[in-house]
Amino acid sequence: MPEFEESLRDASPFETAILRDGVITAAELEEAQERKRVCMLDAGIRWKIFDDGTSEGEPVDGSALGSTEDVNATLQRCSRQFDRSVTYLFNEVRRNPEKQDDATITVACLRDAGVVGADYTERRWREENDSGAFAFNQWDPAATQCRLDPLGLWRR
Repeated sequence: MPEFEESLRDASPFETAILRDGVITAAELEEAQERKRVCMLDAGIRWKIFDDGTSEGEPVDGSALGSTEDVNATLQRCSRQFDRSVTYLFNEVRRNPEKQDDATITVACLRDAGVVGADYTERRWREENDSGAFAFNQWDPAATQCRLDPLGLWRR
């Protein structure tokens, strides 16, 4: 898979050990995320990673979290060491293992779920995806389902 090869070029030794065989197991994913959480915790930030791909941080000591720049710098440092590519690649393989066209499978899912009408096209989805502004509520549970698992392979 070309994405694994690209990721290996800039991978840390820890990520290299995971990505080398072109397969990411659930145990490897959990270990990468746990190491990232510990790295963040060592910097005073309790980091939570959610199944929908989002994450959030909160200060361990209950104080203010700190500047966005400082938190992002810590997150980037911890990600570079343990999880820059592992979570992303795991989710991409899980949601679309045969590498079908993303617009085609996502729009079909959105139509089937009733989020968009039959006149909503793959071209429109691509344009909206590029701009980040969708004509539908992208956080609606059905839309979230289509973003995370457009083929209905793992998230039911």
